[in-house]
Amino acid sequence: MVKMDFWERIMIPERVRIPILGGWLYQLLSKRARRHIKKIPFGKLSLNDVPRRMKLVCTLTTFPDRIDSVQYTIKSLFNQSMKPDRIVLWLAESEFKDFEFPESIKQLQKRGLELRYCENYFGHKRYYKMIDEQKEDELIVMFDDDIIFPYYLLERLYGKWLEFPDCVICDRGQVLTFEGNDVLNPGRWSSISNVGLDEPSYRILASPGGGCLFPPHAFYKDANNTDIINKYALKTGDIWLMFMAVQNDTKIIRTYQYHRTFILSEKEQTVQLGKEAIYQGRYIKTFHTLAKAYPHAYQNMLSEIAE
Repeated sequence: MVKMDFWERIMIPERVRIPILGGWLYQLLSKRARRHIKKIPFGKLSLNDVPRRMKLVCTLTTFPDRIDSVQYTIKSLFNQSMKPDRIVLWLAESEFKDFEFPESIKQLQKRGLELRYCENYFGHKRYYKMIDEQKEDELIVMFDDDIIFPYYLLERLYGKWLEFPDCVICDRGQVLTFEGNDVLNPGRWSSISNVGLDEPSYRILASPGGGCLFPPHAFYKDANNTDIINKYALKTGDIWLMFMAVQNDTKIIRTYQYHRTFILSEKEQTVQLGKEAIYQGRYIKTFHTLAKAYPHAYQNMLSEIAE
């Protein structure tokens, strides 16, 4: 039985469309969930202080326009049923030079939030330095900056990792879909599928921002090579990480099948980068480019189609 909090259980699964009512219900529940997380006092937030075999390190990145509203995302990470050991917020040096941080960030720093600076590689910022820094007793979990994350999310990811310790674990993911040996456009990949649920798979495109856990040595050596990232996949980080896992013979597994629509931390925010990448054909172009650059990964994906 997959653990879900109240808000998750009553949210409609993605890809299930209920005209008019579905949108109204989402707005109502989102408003109440946002109100709940905003009411949690900073003084009640804390990191894990209980020794455990593997530490959970949460990592995310943001930009100046969201530096205040990101507090609600970070609050939801502090507030997990299984508390993280660290929460690291990565910021582009070029965007935050001489920046005056809001009081919300200062309060979160007092509770243990770490601010780190690096060059601006968009979504790659949240992991490209962490890979080299990752210790053998650390599990790194990536998140987006505009979502209120479910209460049991870290616990779900960690529990799945205990079953599959050599895999990348994601709470949300799409299944790579082929017609013959030709991959379909990512907009037609399946998010409701049995693939990658009970057994790991090479065909899962994990959503890094939706809560994606990776153990040490999960990715191929090029994963944080910024020259190659710039060349192939600067704005398509999820496709990049999929190839870096599969090129390394690391499979991916999902926590459950019918993931719910996430609650955004602010009503007006939308996750645009991924949508733009699909609509502009960026995903499929990146996929074909990486398939040529990393043929071993592509053959791993194709091998499951032949089974």
